[in-house]
Amino acid sequence: MKLLNIIAFPATVVLGLLLMVSGLVPSISPATNSWLPLLGLAFPVFFLLMSLLFLFWLIQRKWRSLFALSCLLLNLGQASLYVQWNDTTAEEKALEDRKESLDEVVNFGTQTFKVASYNAQLFGLYNDESSVGIVNTEYMPAMDSFLRVLKAESADVVCLQEVYAKAGGLKLLSRFLKAEGGYDYSQSYTLSANRPYGMLVLSKYKIKRWQPISFGPNTGNMAMWVDVEITDSQYQRKKPRIRIYNLHLQSFRFAKQDYAVMQKQTKQQQLDIEGSKGIITRLRLGYERRAEQVNLVKESMLACDFPKIVCGDFNDIPVSYTYRELSAGMKDAFGEAGRGLETTYKGSMPSFRIDYILFDNPMRAIHYESVAEVPSDHKWIAAKLQIGGLFQGN
Repeated sequence: MKLLNIIAFPATVVLGLLLMVSGLVPSISPATNSWLPLLGLAFPVFFLLMSLLFLFWLIQRKWRSLFALSCLLLNLGQASLYVQWNDTTAEEKALEDRKESLDEVVNFGTQTFKVASYNAQLFGLYNDESSVGIVNTEYMPAMDSFLRVLKAESADVVCLQEVYAKAGGLKLLSRFLKAEGGYDYSQSYTLSANRPYGMLVLSKYKIKRWQPISFGPNTGNMAMWVDVEITDSQYQRKKPRIRIYNLHLQSFRFAKQDYAVMQKQTKQQQLDIEGSKGIITRLRLGYERRAEQVNLVKESMLACDFPKIVCGDFNDIPVSYTYRELSAGMKDAFGEAGRGLETTYKGSMPSFRIDYILFDNPMRAIHYESVAEVPSDHKWIAAKLQIGGLFQGN
């Protein structure tokens, strides 16, 4: 045991330093240093290992456990971005009881708003090579299973990224999804008029305005916002607006050989030096470009003076500059109403939470869910927000 302790002590110190540095990664822009974000990727591993070392020292009643505990406590806020223990069942029930009340005073302010976000992965276009020639949107691969989720979830607003429609482009797809999903309004955005790829917003509330956020000519990633006008379903007191951002930020653009390298190293536990260099280069470039995009979105958010919801595929983990900047002054639906370990990416990379729903006052999250049974490498995520505060004072 003494020899083990001699080895474990410097390991605890080194791991503690790595944990602390990885926890500070979000405060440094990748434009300044694109190496540090790589350390942020390992934050969950560092936190877990430090937890084990804390228990190791605690069982022996060694003072070193205090060092490990200090490192854990200082990074507990970052760890909570991955795991939550919320239970909103009682709150949801109480809200439903208030909604059913005939007393106008009790009922007032109980309106909810459900928003969903989903990276459609082109509706499975390239999962089946034979599908490339298909021109009818309703017969796109995976469209049927997507429509089942769309109808079952019945969100008030749905933000879609990586949508594809070969026949008639996104406008035709918008009309098709509106009719199938029961939506009254929609807005599509593509980088060029004839491009069949882009993003969509479906809404049951009127879309008053919309605008794209240009990321420049050197990327296929996109962002847009829509202003939706909310009505009080019972009393029509006021029609406040919510600005909803639909984001698909810079991806790492891994090639097939990159995924092959990752799978090889996972299965055979072999280190491919040259392949790893290519992956690291793509990671760093992705972080740098994403930082530029985040700054553009943040500029738009700061210029908006009414309540906002920011959702979409951020292509970045919670311990990142991306999340820190976009969530500043906002609330996280998973943080307020989520439960368990959340991972929204289902692809070949290690599973992380990279899809988010953020919002600000006076809205509150009373329910959060993610649906894995969807035809994409991303989960469908949704949040039910209590928006009664938007109507207060009228």
